[in-house]
Amino acid sequence: MGVFIYTGLNPKGKRITGEIEGKDIKNVKKILKENGIFVINLKEKKGEEKFSIPLRVKTEDIAISIRELATLINSGVPLDEGLTSLISQMRDGKLKSMYEDIQKRIREGKSFSEAISRYPQYFSEMMVSMVKAGEESGTLDLILFRISNFLEKKISFRNKILGIMTYPILMSIVALLVIIFIFTFVSPTITRIFNEISLTLPLPTIILMKISNFFKNFWFVIFPSIIVIFLSFKKLIPQERKIQFIDKIRMGIPFLRDIFIKGEIVNFTRTLSTLLDGGVEILESLKISEKVIYSPLIKREVENIREFLSKGGSLSSGFKKSKFFPYIVTQLIDAGEKSGNLPEMLDKIANIYEEEITHKSTFLIRLIEPGMILFMAVFVGFLVISVLLPIFQISQSIK
Repeated sequence: MGVFIYTGLNPKGKRITGEIEGKDIKNVKKILKENGIFVINLKEKKGEEKFSIPLRVKTEDIAISIRELATLINSGVPLDEGLTSLISQMRDGKLKSMYEDIQKRIREGKSFSEAISRYPQYFSEMMVSMVKAGEESGTLDLILFRISNFLEKKISFRNKILGIMTYPILMSIVALLVIIFIFTFVSPTITRIFNEISLTLPLPTIILMKISNFFKNFWFVIFPSIIVIFLSFKKLIPQERKIQFIDKIRMGIPFLRDIFIKGEIVNFTRTLSTLLDGGVEILESLKISEKVIYSPLIKREVENIREFLSKGGSLSSGFKKSKFFPYIVTQLIDAGEKSGNLPEMLDKIANIYEEEITHKSTFLIRLIEPGMILFMAVFVGFLVISVLLPIFQISQSIK
């Protein structure tokens, strides 16, 4: 971990300079790019001010700390005193060090939004823009509450999906380990015994022996090859091509395609809702919200909507032109524009699709679980038949 000094252009084309923590120059460039900063110059900071804050601060901890700070400011406590109170009760060393640095920069004359912008890996461009709007409007406490609510909803959604996926993932890992163990350790022993017997073996036993021999003779090629392919994909292929490749696979699976698209809609509409509710201008909000979209295809659609809006079109009309956003989305956005309640409608869209994703994911897992159990039953049955048939033949020949 190191601290890097950067000079770049923000999304508005303004020249900015700052410091950021990261593993290396490549990692820092990636973080800055994700936050809409075009890097002009980047170098590692040398000397005694160098940080040693570990890479990860939990999103949960950030959400809690922001809510606590919002509560203090809402109670009439000045920002500096609020930060002092917040820091004094923190037990997490890395989180405490980060907030101490933020407070130090505020005391040096920086605004709160400028101070937190040094940590784009924890405080996204969305959060920085909202804090800046809150500082200008004198509603920092309300903005911090909104950011905290946004993070808590995001965490809750992530935990729901992880909770649904945990059991089948564990089952898959256990099944894979059992299969590897059987073919690597159990089958060779059985194969050796049958090889010593001059007996015409049944087909299932021959298949078992061939698979076992393949694992025995080529395991040192198979596993390193898998690792090399994985590392090559991760390290050698450019990030943009990886995203396009993964997105093509995701969009090609009919049932999963719908879940992935709706997941993108949840992230996008919730981010846009939070930004608009925080007082950020709509074109700027759209530009920032684009960055939470993973799919290049959907991202391009949102870029087209933003361009359409900049030429005087309405947001709902722009969404009607998109093939990825369902009819209900355009209807609710249209209703939100007409009623002047667009942030609330966008949040409603996010809530609707979050529930839908949860139900569909649960349904999918319920379909997968019996399939996995059936697969394991067939595999165990094949193994039992492969072992018992020769034994039965031997007993028959003895009789």
